[in-house]
Amino acid sequence: MSKVAAFIHGVYPRSDILSQTSRDFDRQRLTLSDLEKQRRKDFDELIKQQKASSFELLEDGKLSWQDIFRPIVESTSGMEVGALTRWFDNNTFYRQPIISGKLKLDSKKLDKFFLSTIDRKWKVTLASPFTFAKLTEDTFSTSFEKTLDSIIEIYIELLAYLETKKYHFVQFNEPFIPYNKLKKSEIILFKKSLSKLKEVKRDFVFAVSGYFGNTAELVKTLAESDVVDVLGIDFVTTPLSSLPKKLDKDIIAGVVDGRNSLLEEKNVIKSFVEKAIKHFGDKTIYLSNNSDLDLLPETVAKEKIKLLGIVRKEFAK
Repeated sequence: MSKVAAFIHGVYPRSDILSQTSRDFDRQRLTLSDLEKQRRKDFDELIKQQKASSFELLEDGKLSWQDIFRPIVESTSGMEVGALTRWFDNNTFYRQPIISGKLKLDSKKLDKFFLSTIDRKWKVTLASPFTFAKLTEDTFSTSFEKTLDSIIEIYIELLAYLETKKYHFVQFNEPFIPYNKLKKSEIILFKKSLSKLKEVKRDFVFAVSGYFGNTAELVKTLAESDVVDVLGIDFVTTPLSSLPKKLDKDIIAGVVDGRNSLLEEKNVIKSFVEKAIKHFGDKTIYLSNNSDLDLLPETVAKEKIKLLGIVRKEFAK
């Protein structure tokens, strides 16, 4: 029997107060303690919103992350923070990772970025190893395959660390493939690289979620992966009819748009979910955002969380 659940993923927008506090801290008008107190307030409010919407799994919103790569870059010897770079075609930026030597993760440096969870209700979103490798400047190797292998080795260490923090669900976000409409041969390379994570999978649930473009080819290629448990689909850009039926995976349904401030209509999402249940069969469908919510004002992101919870509860009746 199908189950409809809900959660969010990725980077969550800072409140106006936290954004101003961060600026004041950078200008030495406030202390680190002031900044951490406001981050905690934002964090507590975000968790409160998710619990009020009866989300099955919780995320921390990455409120202390400067970008999706930075915790790994700053915690890895042989990796440096590079130039400010636009995040695809959005008005947000990240510092490009640079590989300048042999990579080694220092797990102690990760502690300030990741929670020590107390139960299995927590998930974490990471950039997929493929997107990470594609957006990294590697001065240590001239082969993309070697760059990808290096990132995979770091992720093996990272996942071992996350296991000690008792995370249960790991979502790898993959925007590069859909955005650039990559050929199947490159998606197969990504699939093969994921198989190397099998040695540290153990009790983890692994999800791969594509967005910023049609995700049908990514879904079709990863459908037979023995490492991936859940497939995330950007339904803002991907027609349901383009996807295979009766997939042997659970689904993350990206049904609220992380790049559009307009609030979706409840009945439109509900009708879509009913069609998706018929299409995919007896699966868990996790209602979610299609991409990171940090492109939206925090007040709008809050309404989208609330909407996901409302629709989820409709199917719990």
